[in-house]
Amino acid sequence: MFISVEGTDASGKTTLTDAIAKHLSDAPAEIRVDRYHKGAPQELTRAWVLNDYVESIASSSWQDSHAVADRWHWGEITYAPLKRPNTSTEGYGLLGQAGWRWVELFMLSRGMTQFWLHQPLDVITRRLSERGDDFVEPHELEHILRLYETAYAHTAACTKITPPDDSSDAAIQDTVNTIVEIAQARTDSVRHLTRHKFYIGPARPKALLVGDERNDETDTFLPFKPTNVNSGDYLLNALPDETWSQFGIINSADVYGEDIIRLYVDLGKPPIIALGRMAEKRLRACTMYEDSYVVLPHPQHVRRFHYRDQHEYGRAIDSFASGNTQEYASWILR
Repeated sequence: MFISVEGTDASGKTTLTDAIAKHLSDAPAEIRVDRYHKGAPQELTRAWVLNDYVESIASSSWQDSHAVADRWHWGEITYAPLKRPNTSTEGYGLLGQAGWRWVELFMLSRGMTQFWLHQPLDVITRRLSERGDDFVEPHELEHILRLYETAYAHTAACTKITPPDDSSDAAIQDTVNTIVEIAQARTDSVRHLTRHKFYIGPARPKALLVGDERNDETDTFLPFKPTNVNSGDYLLNALPDETWSQFGIINSADVYGEDIIRLYVDLGKPPIIALGRMAEKRLRACTMYEDSYVVLPHPQHVRRFHYRDQHEYGRAIDSFASGNTQEYASWILR
């Protein structure tokens, strides 16, 4: 399982993550436990943070190992706007909205769990004033806490935890037990997806978006990596705010033939939206029934020739995922 604990300075993350790691290490199974601590990015580029939060662990399996992270990617919403606003024009730091969504969809597909360790403003202000800090001043905490609320509201899946102030060892252990139980359930929920490494999204998506092939410049085996204002950036920004986290995504150049049929079944046979003619061609080649999917233009085509229709394109995708093929019928490629 993979457990990420997010929270403001002085919220108790270090104490909690140490306790989680010890709990997992002491388990009879003797499964390896990796530790992560995320701070400021070493390079102020989206490519660097996408590599740090996704590519660096993309080939790992959390079915047979454990990881505990003291923070993961939330810093791009919670600290970038305050500490390096020049890198946060969209409010999502270096990730941008598309990068944030891509990381979240990846985390969903791997069963990675996120926990927001929340403490009230008066508690964290008192703790920070007592111990001091080289990075955050007490008067900044109210703003930072609001940004954590924003990050929490934009996650695909996260559990908010507010333990009692000055928790006893027993209370901390109770929190650890709760976290591990939730994380184990999330890990088990995607066990059937371990053979589908090219897929990102939830275990039971609202719809499966099938693209064409990866841009070689992205240097990844995952679909639609949002770099350099490419088709991945356009697609992920187009999806509606209310439903973006409900979509699964693959590229037909990576998942085809029996593999796409197997993935389709493992995902619960969701509606399929083919993005472009090449995706349609590959779906036909694997004998997918034509009434199980609709074909829309590839986001690269829409970006080039209908750029201003981005949000309508996203609404069309969402509409077809809900079974409504009438309102945006003009988008369908016949």
